[in-house]
Amino acid sequence: MDEHVEPEFSYVVDVPSLPSTGINRPIRPTQEERAAIAQRLGLQAIERFDIQIDVRPWRGAGAKVSGTFEADVVQTCVVTLDPVPAHVSDSFEVRFLPASMIEDSNPGQEIDLSPDEDEPEPLLGEEGTTLDAGDLAVQYLSLALDPYPRKAGAAIPQEATTPEEPSPFAVLAALKPDNKSE
Repeated sequence: MDEHVEPEFSYVVDVPSLPSTGINRPIRPTQEERAAIAQRLGLQAIERFDIQIDVRPWRGAGAKVSGTFEADVVQTCVVTLDPVPAHVSDSFEVRFLPASMIEDSNPGQEIDLSPDEDEPEPLLGEEGTTLDAGDLAVQYLSLALDPYPRKAGAAIPQEATTPEEPSPFAVLAALKPDNKSE
């Protein structure tokens, strides 16, 4: 069963109604949306999340989304479980096309990409003509977070890192015969 989960923060762009000049604007989640995003990403809080998006028509029926964001978040220290404030900023660029244009393998329909371009993402929605720039920014925020945040000076206690029993590899190494020639 495939359940569609609504994103915590959404800024949906309908590609066919996109002006030829595109749109370039700031978007910001509300306090309630930031709290929901924080819960999704396992953060204690998101105090600020400022996003600047630029959505332009691309290859006729598609769109190219460029964005930057800055966020002030509170993560949890992996050692002490204390709050760890962090400033995160990053940029992203994603291209979207209708799913039918991506899946077609007809020679006349091939999509030529440069080696450093990612494959386009399919457009979403019932008509297959929309993209969600808000949720896209949240996904890139999740990638920019420190996966192992530590409070300054926090260290894992020595007794937690030193095994009391020898490792299985040390036991095997001790059993290995000495191959020195006499």
